[in-house]
Amino acid sequence: MKGRLLFWLGLVCLLVLFVLFGLKHGALRSTWGQTFSALFMRGEYEDLEYFIWHLRMPKILAALAVGGALSVSGAILQNILNNPLASSFTLGLSQGAAFGAAFAIIILGAGSMVHTGSGLIFGNMGMIAAGAFFGSMLASLIILLFSFVKGMSAQGLILAGVAMSAFFSACTMLLQYFSTDNQLAATVFWTFGDLGKGGWGEAITVLIVTAFGILFSFRFSWDYNAMQWGELHAAGLGVEVKKIRIYSLIITSLMAAFATAFYGVIGFVGLIAPHMVRLMFRHTGHGFLIPASALLGGVFLLGADLLAQLVFYPLTLPVGVITAFTGVPMFLFLLMKRSVKYGQG
Repeated sequence: MKGRLLFWLGLVCLLVLFVLFGLKHGALRSTWGQTFSALFMRGEYEDLEYFIWHLRMPKILAALAVGGALSVSGAILQNILNNPLASSFTLGLSQGAAFGAAFAIIILGAGSMVHTGSGLIFGNMGMIAAGAFFGSMLASLIILLFSFVKGMSAQGLILAGVAMSAFFSACTMLLQYFSTDNQLAATVFWTFGDLGKGGWGEAITVLIVTAFGILFSFRFSWDYNAMQWGELHAAGLGVEVKKIRIYSLIITSLMAAFATAFYGVIGFVGLIAPHMVRLMFRHTGHGFLIPASALLGGVFLLGADLLAQLVFYPLTLPVGVITAFTGVPMFLFLLMKRSVKYGQG
């Protein structure tokens, strides 16, 4: 109990620290005094007020919402598919979203990019987000259809996800081969996961979907605890395994689809956060794992975004680059460290 209290306390302290630095740092430099003055809208620094209230705060909210969505999706997928490497990224949902975005950019003509003072924005971001959402849901639907195949095991679903990932990547490359230089640049730029792509509307939308997904997952935390010991064991305890697996696939797909559609491909968060919680609390149940993963994922993504702003300042890296650099070692670590078994820690 003491360890969990320290865990929550540490996360809250990191959250407050990252939020404060997130409000202060950005393209427009400011002192702490100027930052707080602009935060409380005292009218002394109107430009800074705009940056804080219209750019930095939505970005902070997006980091918490997207990080929570991807982390909870990963925790639930790892449970229902009985595989520690399952996540929206490894199951092909992100690649499906990338294909949908490429389709919208190249085929539907939504790919023109507009140069602004601070960088590049897309000419029709709404159409690209819609394309990415439908692409991600298409990948989810295919995985769901595979789940109805008689005799298809959880490991079989993982392999189907790997196959879908390769298929959508090939489709994206095919579209890119026939694209113009501008369309190709727009497609590649979209795949860089970036929290600056959305504003208040996008951040609040993802937050609402994430909150709904967390509540849904928390409602079935006892069933997830039973399922981690095997389908037969769970069925013996009265758990409707197939029904919960399907419902969970739908809700995790929705969370990942909304997050990816608005902010691009941000990989490995769904692996890092749940496994960090499991490594710290080896025998924890999902009643703790789900909220802990959500908060840790949000704080991790917020910290990664800060790092992305500081590494090559004043140039800001896409946050997806930072999560990839930190996620790949974790992925390899999980592959090699067989002692870190899903369901036992």
